[in-house]
Amino acid sequence: MRQKTKWIASFGLSAAITGMAFAASVGMPERQAKTLIASCAACHGSKGEGLEARSAPRLAGLDPTFMEGQLTHFAKGLRGTHPGDTFGSQMHVIAQSLGPEERKTAAAHYAKLSAPAAFSTIPTSSGQLQRGKQAYESCAACHGADGMGNADLGAPRLAGQADWYILTSLKAYQSGARGYDPSDVAGQQMAQSARAVMEKDLAPVSSYASSLGRN
Repeated sequence: MRQKTKWIASFGLSAAITGMAFAASVGMPERQAKTLIASCAACHGSKGEGLEARSAPRLAGLDPTFMEGQLTHFAKGLRGTHPGDTFGSQMHVIAQSLGPEERKTAAAHYAKLSAPAAFSTIPTSSGQLQRGKQAYESCAACHGADGMGNADLGAPRLAGQADWYILTSLKAYQSGARGYDPSDVAGQQMAQSARAVMEKDLAPVSSYASSLGRN
């Protein structure tokens, strides 16, 4: 019992120190920063691993500038306001409740986290992965052959991201539910690229891109 109590106390102290260090690093009061991250974790997980049941993608390890930019797009209505984007409508409401400092804080927090690659939820065979690899060749120009993304191009990391999320995003771009606003330059470019992907390649390329984080 003493050992368990000692462990709990040690864990609590470690968490408190980590919380204070994080709050100090982003220039936000500790309690405010912890409340903000706790609200994000309700959907995106304590490690930023994401949760399909909440339609929440993995955030751990994504570029902070990209995440902050996407939150700003949600807040301004450049994303999440299209009638067909039921996937992003909740984030639009949430982002509107966040100020610039809070968006920056959340992005900085998740960029520093590491989480295991998401499990595959799309049934795939070796043949489908090979097909996905071939289809991914055009994606590599922006997202990288290793799927780690390119911050300068506004292309996020795909390696280790949930395959269901990549697939859903591609379909949203194809339908016009994402990348619909002229102010979202990167989104419009992605929409154009997504429309070039054949329907039969959508699931394979999503699985392959996700698998890059597991290899």
